Amino acid sequence: MLWWTALFTLLASSAQAQTVVSGSITSHQTWTAAQSPYLLQGDVVLDNNALLSIQPGVTVRMAQGASFTLKQGALQAVGTAAAPIVITSDAATPAPGDWRQWRFGPGTDDARTLLEHVVIEYGAGLAIESASPVLRHTELRHHSGPAVQMDLASSPTGTGNRAHGNALNAIAVPAGTIRGQVVWGLVGIPYLVQEGLVQVGQAPLSLEPARLRLSPGVVALLRASLAQPAGGAGVVLDVASSVPSVASTASRVTIGAGQSGGDIEVQASALGSTRITLSHAQLGMAETLVEVVQLPPLSLAPGRPTLGVGRPYPMSLSLPSPAPAGGATVQLLNTDASVLAAPSSVVVPAGQRSARFEVTGLADGQSRLSARAQGFADAMAMLTVRGKALVLPASIVVAPGGSAEVLLHATEPAPAGGLQVSLSSSNTAAAQAPASTSIAAGQSSGQFTLQGVALGTAQLTASAAGYQPASGTVLVDAIAIQAEPSGDITTNEGLERTLRVLLSKAAPPGGIAIAASSSAPAVASVSPAELLVPEGQVYASQPLTIQALSAGQTNIALSAPGLVGKNVQLTVREGASLRLKPYRGSKVVAGKGMRSYHGGSDSDLSVQRIVNGSVSSGADAVTVKLRCVNVQVCTVPETVTIPAGHSQAVVPVTGVDVGSTQIEATADGYTASTPAEMETVLPEVVFNSLDGNRTTSSVRDGFSISLRVPGAVWPDHAALVEAASIQLDLVDQTPAGVVNGFYSAATGGNLITQLTIAKGHRSSTTAYIAQPALAGSYRVQADVAGITSGQSAVQTVAAAEQALQLKPYRGSKVVAGKGMRSYHGGSDSDLSVQRIVNGSVSSGADAVTVKLRCVNAQVCTVPETVTIPAGYSQVAVPVTGVDVGSTHIEATAEGYTASTPVEMETVLPQVLFHSLDGNRTTSSVRDGFSISLRVPGAVWPDSASLVEAASIQLDLVEQTPAGVVNGIYSAATDGNLITQLTIAAGHRSSGSAYIAQPALAGSYRVQADVAGITSGQSAVQTVTAAEQTLRLSPYRGSKVVVGKGMQLYHWGSDGELRVQRIINGSVSSGADAVTVKLRCVNAQVCTVPEAVTIPAGQSQVAVPVTGVDVGSTQIEATAVGFGPGVVTMETIAPRLIITNVPATLAAGASRHLYARAQVPGAVWPDSQTPAAALTLSWTSAVPSVGTVTASVSWNAGAGQSQAATFQGIAPGATTVTVSAPGFVPATSAAIQVTTP
Repeated sequence: MLWWTALFTLLASSAQAQTVVSGSITSHQTWTAAQSPYLLQGDVVLDNNALLSIQPGVTVRMAQGASFTLKQGALQAVGTAAAPIVITSDAATPAPGDWRQWRFGPGTDDARTLLEHVVIEYGAGLAIESASPVLRHTELRHHSGPAVQMDLASSPTGTGNRAHGNALNAIAVPAGTIRGQVVWGLVGIPYLVQEGLVQVGQAPLSLEPARLRLSPGVVALLRASLAQPAGGAGVVLDVASSVPSVASTASRVTIGAGQSGGDIEVQASALGSTRITLSHAQLGMAETLVEVVQLPPLSLAPGRPTLGVGRPYPMSLSLPSPAPAGGATVQLLNTDASVLAAPSSVVVPAGQRSARFEVTGLADGQSRLSARAQGFADAMAMLTVRGKALVLPASIVVAPGGSAEVLLHATEPAPAGGLQVSLSSSNTAAAQAPASTSIAAGQSSGQFTLQGVALGTAQLTASAAGYQPASGTVLVDAIAIQAEPSGDITTNEGLERTLRVLLSKAAPPGGIAIAASSSAPAVASVSPAELLVPEGQVYASQPLTIQALSAGQTNIALSAPGLVGKNVQLTVREGASLRLKPYRGSKVVAGKGMRSYHGGSDSDLSVQRIVNGSVSSGADAVTVKLRCVNVQVCTVPETVTIPAGHSQAVVPVTGVDVGSTQIEATADGYTASTPAEMETVLPEVVFNSLDGNRTTSSVRDGFSISLRVPGAVWPDHAALVEAASIQLDLVDQTPAGVVNGFYSAATGGNLITQLTIAKGHRSSTTAYIAQPALAGSYRVQADVAGITSGQSAVQTVAAAEQALQLKPYRGSKVVAGKGMRSYHGGSDSDLSVQRIVNGSVSSGADAVTVKLRCVNAQVCTVPETVTIPAGYSQVAVPVTGVDVGSTHIEATAEGYTASTPVEMETVLPQVLFHSLDGNRTTSSVRDGFSISLRVPGAVWPDSASLVEAASIQLDLVEQTPAGVVNGIYSAATDGNLITQLTIAAGHRSSGSAYIAQPALAGSYRVQADVAGITSGQSAVQTVTAAEQTLRLSPYRGSKVVVGKGMQLYHWGSDGELRVQRIINGSVSSGADAVTVKLRCVNAQVCTVPEAVTIPAGQSQVAVPVTGVDVGSTQIEATAVGFGPGVVTMETIAPRLIITNVPATLAAGASRHLYARAQVPGAVWPDSQTPAAALTLSWTSAVPSVGTVTASVSWNAGAGQSQAATFQGIAPGATTVTVSAPGFVPATSAAIQVTTP
């Protein structure tokens, strides 16, 4: 086991020897061979003037994606030929691009920085930016980019260097102008200008950048520069675009006296390329190549910063979508390396959308930084470098009567004790600034408040001892940020949307920078983070790109100091694709000449919107392109639309000819569907409603023809694309002459030989096969022109043997009530007589008169005859009960075998009492009831009716004790005492009678004698003594809440407070009206009426309550003979609510505003009204923007106040407030007054 122990010890020793380095190195370090290898993880930065020494033989391993930046300090990596220093990949199988660059920045201590006998491999190479390190005998190999990237302000030197196996074995130099003294002194590796021109010394006339890629609709600014400032008259330069339809520009630009440059606006319009040429008769010409490409844009932020000399300044680069595996390398092009030091490239890590980097000001001036990467449109930023200077925004906007917070920057931190800054406004009638502000010691920014006074402009100046002054243009106006489209947005995960951002008015001098952000970056990202609206323009120079990332909601905020911001709510639904989905199975089947069923969600074929694998609705409509691969087999519409809010659309498929093919579906922004298999087949001919078996007495046999598509999901729902005629024939007749042809009608009509199926239908009209002349058989032949043909099953004709049958609807006996006629209203009548042909109930071609007889006429009667109509199989037989007993009914007809007699029984009807209370009290109202007759044992016991009208003798019996009730009345109130009711002839129920209010507790029954027919008694009716009390009942809850000065809602059964009549514990109606006395215990809190009345026959009445002053108390209710009721109440201060408030209103326009009250805690908080008339006071926060009526009335009992008029005066924002004594006042949302 010694070998295992030795191996473990060796591995442990190796693991312990590795030294991990990450983060910042801020003090002197020496990396020794004894501590080698060193593993660099993440972004390692050498800073704080530290010196890093690396000894011979050291190996530096770079983790995946790691980098090294010399920000401020020196690096001495000195190896030997025998023991070189190796900087390599940490991967087990190294590959070019495993790690990012080793970067030398402007803070490099050139005099002390040396790399000698160093091997650097498997990364992205070296980057030298405004630095001049010495490299000797350095070997650069196997890098994913150039061996070295260098800007035009660097002067690296050294000999004996080599580059091989790299993507570019050279020192890559960008196009541009060398404005200072530089040395290209690295020997052994060639210098290469990949594209463009390197110019030594400032040209008399230049245009930067030299190349630009833009998306359609984007506005970009080019910089025209002079070698010398313009003279007293300025310099006018000619500008031209070689292809104006691709990108256009103004024809001239003027550089003012004493200035060295000016901006030229370029508007990208259509895909293509053009050259923007700048020319002057004496100064020569310069040009920029502009490519307009349909690519997602990169973004640099901020877009127009000002930074100090020697001061690092943070910036960010953003992609419109996450970087791919391995990250995304973006090239940075710096137009003036003598003014600005910037990295030559930035890497956005895999899966990330942005990366931060630093630039450093080198000397006063301006430089343009362009971001460029394959597959993206360029981004640009204009950076101004000012040594020890104050910086104000180029333009400041503030609304009239409003204020704006202004950020003041210093390019160098304030000294100890802070920095006192003097402020002044050139036009205090328009804008006013404080006399001074300060920046705290060690800080680089401060803030002050600028007041807008009236419409106009002013020049704001800031000055401080030892700092260059700053100025900015102030515009006092109301400007709002807007977006097109203006509403909220719904989209799908993975899709991209664009917004055109614009201002409500043209941008002031200096333009407007609009910040764009997403409240939930994981849901959606925005690019760029900053949009510029150039001076005098309304639209931002480029659209805002929104990339939907994951399902959810986010708020897209557009803001700029002093402007009214814009928020767009973005809803992102899951990612989407298309699916062609047969309703069942995996294939669509259509009939030749027919269109598949497409009537709803169960159509034969649908195209579905799929989100994250599930069928989902979407916020936007989707236009789906469809194609039948072989148009000789099928056709489909060119497009169908899945409507907004729906998950699918139906796809009608038309069969052209027999065969198989596929159907395809595509849509912009959606993954295409897998093609759906499709087959066209011959339709089957279906004969509908043929009898199959007929007799020589059968009526004509009506039938129709339809087409069925075998194999389709809904074979019986396809329809013809065009109308089709059907040729009819009678074939296989055995013997000949069984039937003589087809008719157009069931009776009468003409002989025909054709039917038609209309376009859009699948079934024909009806034809009728003649009444058979002979017993035998035949078939029907149908030929559908150009489509298909078919034959029916064999139709058999038998000789007719006819009989009658008396048939009770249920059972074997008919039961009738004495004096009553059985139910005979239809096919479900108590008794029918049926036509029997060859043993089956059958229709017949002729009418049959049937003779009927009740064997014992003392028991029942029937009509002498009834008729079964031609074409019918039966007719109803009404049976009348004469007297109690049993007998039979007979039926005969000429040419028919007589029916077997049917048993019949007449019984006494039962008396039914309807709606009797059963349980009553001595305070109950009259008890309404009616009487009906039922026939026990009948099929429909409650459907028989009296043959003659019958009177019913009424009586109250078994009263215990005597006098419980005194009689029966004709009406619920008033009326007369009665002793009879009547059931009319043809009916089974009486009208209503009303038993008197009980006088005593006890019980009784109702006796009913139906003259000459039957009699009956009700169930026992019980009367209990009434125990009555009152209850004050809030509609909901246990307390009444009313507003001070307001009256409770008290209309209808849903009034907030009711007083109820309680009898024996239940809310009950009473026979007598009850006068209820009411009292508010503390009259300083509320008032109520002295009395209210619960009407006779009612159980409750509403109680109006008026709030007097804030507090709590109780309300009491009493009445003679009733227990009292009590409820708690509270009076609170009501809130005012303003309604009909406009979000925006044009200046000069007006709008009526109203106020109403809200009482929190009340059942109906918005339904209380003033008890007395009120006066409301109205005010506007900014009268210069809009005014409002000073006071209006609110009438007692009214749901809202009279109208107050809001009048728009001038653009801006204001609010209105309404108040009244005792009410909580209300202030509206902001009202934006706009330019008419």
